[in-house]
Amino acid sequence: MVALHEGLALGTALLPIALMVAALLFMERRARLRLAECARQVAVTDAVHGELGAIVSPVVRRRLGGRWQLAIPVPFDDLDTVGRVVRAAYGGFDAPDRLPGRFEIVLSPQEKFVPRRERATVVTARRSRGESVSWT
Repeated sequence: MVALHEGLALGTALLPIALMVAALLFMERRARLRLAECARQVAVTDAVHGELGAIVSPVVRRRLGGRWQLAIPVPFDDLDTVGRVVRAAYGGFDAPDRLPGRFEIVLSPQEKFVPRRERATVVTARRSRGESVSWT
């Protein structure tokens, strides 16, 4: 009976240590996955920018089950550019990662560029007084 109590006491004492080790191992694995995600995103971005320049910004995510998801906002107005972007991004992944069921590309419409305009009243007032339009 004494051995049972000693074993229970030892188990109770070691439980917090075991939980802490498990939490640290989980956090290390998550950090490694995040680092792999960042490295893959850099590789895909470099592949696209090397081929076409900085026209899109792909986002790479690792989904449940180890599946890669590549989200790319593309200009749907120019289908030739869309095809070139997809081919370049596809080349940024290794062959084992491109297997069916382990890799998907999600295309979304790219936001249109809207140029900023200065407020006409401020610009007109400053120019009439001979002041600079800049704020510095």
